[in-house]
Amino acid sequence: MKRKTTSLLLVLILILSLLSACSSAPANEEITSTPIPALTPPIENTHQNDEETPPNSGSLTILHMNDTHGRTQAEPYISQLANDIRADGGNVLILDAGDRLHGQVATNLTEGETMVQVMNAVGYDAMVTGNHEYNFGLNRLIELSGMMDFPLLAANVRFNGEYIFERYTIIDYENLTVGVFGLGTPETPKSSDPRNMGMLVFEDPVEIATEIVELLKERNCDIIIALTHLGDDNSTAENERSDALAAIDGIDVVLDGHSHTLLENGKVVGNTLIAQTGSHAQYIGIVEIMIENGVKTKEAHLIEVPDADDETELKADEAIIAVIAEGQARVESITSVVVGTTPVTLDGERESVRTGETNLANLVTDSMIFATGADMSFIGGGSIRTSISAGDITMGDVLTVLPFSNLIITLEMTGLDVLEILEHGVSEYPEPAGLFIQVAGIHFMFDPEAEPGQRVVSVVMADGTAFDVNSSYIVATVEFIAAGGDGYTMMARGMDLVFYGGDAEAFVIYLETNPVITAEPEGRVRIQDR
Repeated sequence: MKRKTTSLLLVLILILSLLSACSSAPANEEITSTPIPALTPPIENTHQNDEETPPNSGSLTILHMNDTHGRTQAEPYISQLANDIRADGGNVLILDAGDRLHGQVATNLTEGETMVQVMNAVGYDAMVTGNHEYNFGLNRLIELSGMMDFPLLAANVRFNGEYIFERYTIIDYENLTVGVFGLGTPETPKSSDPRNMGMLVFEDPVEIATEIVELLKERNCDIIIALTHLGDDNSTAENERSDALAAIDGIDVVLDGHSHTLLENGKVVGNTLIAQTGSHAQYIGIVEIMIENGVKTKEAHLIEVPDADDETELKADEAIIAVIAEGQARVESITSVVVGTTPVTLDGERESVRTGETNLANLVTDSMIFATGADMSFIGGGSIRTSISAGDITMGDVLTVLPFSNLIITLEMTGLDVLEILEHGVSEYPEPAGLFIQVAGIHFMFDPEAEPGQRVVSVVMADGTAFDVNSSYIVATVEFIAAGGDGYTMMARGMDLVFYGGDAEAFVIYLETNPVITAEPEGRVRIQDR
């Protein structure tokens, strides 16, 4: 046990030294109204493709990704596909629709730098900001944009009244001009840490898109592409979803992200083709456009990214594999440390933790009570990012499950406040939602057919004692939720705020106690039978 504790301390020291070495600004630095240097790049960025292109063949191939969340397994194939298309005399464009720079250990521990290096090596032409691009803070995102060999787009994002990233880019091929503009989701302030939002304003996507399309028409773009991180979730306002852009005359293609929607052949709304690749780099998106006195045809399809051990006819660019390996090597001394074991798979799949209780979510919330001594703990399913396979648990596994470096916080709240927290936590069920609540110290039942706000039908303490709406309780949660993230605004009523260590640190220390791990959840969150 003593050896494990020593290893953990070394791991945490290494993490701190790595983070301090790769960024001059802390991830949670407060954003003030003081202007940040170089926030207002030129509104137009017209450039030639770096590659020498042959005479235009009347076609354009777009390779696109979205919501990779730090994963890089598709990048060697994307690079080789682009190389082959150019070798055959074709025009190629490589685009990313956001949520790229955060989510896996290497990119998290370097605060996005290793991912930027990979994207530069592949030769991306543009990327739009996703909500998770802001996880390291605005200052860090601005630093990362300065490292990019391609523009980071966000036509509808202002800071202190100014547009802070490039709004669009125009790419000239021989006899073909392509305009690409970016739109970030207005949901960002509630789906990212609110403390990182500062004075950021996300403007209405449809209004801004209408404005930018007219500018791109004036510049005689043959193809206009909206690179968006909006999604098509039913819980999103209609004017903030990607398909709302289809009503705007002139948008040929919308390459979207955020909702993790898998569109095998895209979908056509009006005259606009909308494409999205799902998530986690499982598929590469391809859009083929033919030009003949305007856009003649446009088609979308996906290529499945093979697993590492699969035989495949896809060719990989060995140079990109080497760049990825360099990034992994930078953090291997941290990620390889074994911090625990599990006899069963710990379920952290997106569809599981965003719709119900899981054994992994229970361990995470238990660790929060263990670290704080609180009466109960809450975390949103969206804070748990993946599963852990049976066997040894490494620090890399933990940092992949809990990648957001959230501090644990305790608050004193009333029983009525707790009821409101639980109601909000199941308000979007059965839709998979990051706000879906995972709990410890308390068990509750809800009726999904009741109106939101009236769904919770019973609550008891985990030890079987009565829950009292008039009593006060010590509640443990993470900074993100305590700051109102995922719409948990009622947390602001909590008293006596106390900060503890990070969620990943608490989880590792809890694993050292050898907790009982079961394959099935315990029934902390139950659905009422009718």
